Amino acid sequence: MFLSDELPAVTSMDLAFPEGCIECRIGDYIIRRHADSLWYVYRLEDILSVKRLVPSQTRPMTLVAEEDLLDSMTPAYFAEVQFLVSAFDPGHADESIARQAIQKKAMSERAQGLLRAAREFSRTDCRVVRT
Repeated sequence: MFLSDELPAVTSMDLAFPEGCIECRIGDYIIRRHADSLWYVYRLEDILSVKRLVPSQTRPMTLVAEEDLLDSMTPAYFAEVQFLVSAFDPGHADESIARQAIQKKAMSERAQGLLRAAREFSRTDCRVVRT
């Protein structure tokens, strides 16, 4: 018997960028216009699909994927694409200044490891910069 005979078949669900969302790759910079009209720079660290984990009622406590517990409800974050980003300061008055800051590396990292829904990065308010 082969090890593969004992394992369940792995199925993959193809995901796509949400409608109206930018399309980008790991390592790309994203320039995003915020409500204050300033353009902020982010770097895409990873593209993820997230599962909510639920703690068990037993001891020792274990974590179970929510999707394994639900019968008829859709689990949280199901088929939702997430971006793991680093955010940079400062904000810029317009897109061209933000692009220059990326090229000159004239930014300071404000935060890393921020998880954001990809749908928050719309084509209307965001631009992708590949370096």
